[in-house]
Amino acid sequence: MTIKLMNDAERVRIFQALSDEKRIEIIRFLKKTEQPPICGEVGKSLGISKSNGSYHLKLLSESRLVNIKKEGVQKYVSLNLEIFESYLPGFIATL
Repeated sequence: MTIKLMNDAERVRIFQALSDEKRIEIIRFLKKTEQPPICGEVGKSLGISKSNGSYHLKLLSESRLVNIKKEGVQKYVSLNLEIFESYLPGFIATL
């Protein structure tokens, strides 16, 4: 297990992104999905509005905890496992 060193600003972004229960739920939901869902499906599955879902996904994306890939008009979201494994080893397994 290798933990990468990173600056304090990156640490703050990651921990701020993880400081909300809905964002933890989003991460847990993404962990359980076999294929990356479209952004709208994430919010719908968790019972939150489209705008609220977009807000949470934006914060997770800015902290690099999730990847958002645009294909045509759809945006697909997936966990950035490299970041979790590098900076928060074992975290995903606890969900």
